[in-house]
Amino acid sequence: MSDNHIKTNLKPHHTPANEPQAGKRGLLLSFIIFMAWVVIIGLFISLVPCHQNEPIIFVIKVGSL
Repeated sequence: MSDNHIKTNLKPHHTPANEPQAGKRGLLLSFIIFMAWVVIIGLFISLVPCHQNEPIIFVIKVGSL
């Protein structure tokens, strides 16, 4: 048996070295589309006007009962 355990061929066997992995590109595109939807929905929610209540003023008379 050989005592040399160093591997000389370290290239990945599942994809060729010059091709990009398709899953990463699809995942990045999905993430960008998801974040665009989050931004669009957030902008629409921020455009909804908030209902402002009229302040109630309490007048208390001091002195004459």
